[in-house]
Amino acid sequence: MKLSVLASSSSGNSIYIEHNNFKCLVDAGLTGKKVEENLAQIERDIKDINAIFVTHEHIDHIKGVGVLARKYNIPVYANKLTWQNMTKCGEISSDLKFHFEKEESKIFDDVVVNSFGVSHDAINPQFLYFLSVMEKKGKYSYGYGLCF
Repeated sequence: MKLSVLASSSSGNSIYIEHNNFKCLVDAGLTGKKVEENLAQIERDIKDINAIFVTHEHIDHIKGVGVLARKYNIPVYANKLTWQNMTKCGEISSDLKFHFEKEESKIFDDVVVNSFGVSHDAINPQFLYFLSVMEKKGKYSYGYGLCF
């Protein structure tokens, strides 16, 4: 599993995660253009992103979410209360909006993404734990993981 912090400050937060064919962003708190530029610096292309996960509705976590979702048809995952409070990222088509509630797990290719609640000054903040899934002789086991 590869990880790159594209930005981490009150000016914007975004993390790139890659495992085999699964490529995602955790938050996109920079302008869409800046996210694209930062991905290019690590030799990655926004067109290859499979998903954007939103941890909470603060602008330094969502600034580029709307434009990236609209421009590149990237699915966006957030919990219901976060979606209700993400008014500053503009309209996102309903076919790109997915609910991902706390204490829920979703599988993307060979990556399991688990969500859990955290304490923060936001409406319903959540962090994510990414686990790789490995197959050995017909049995599945978890490999390594990353938590955000």
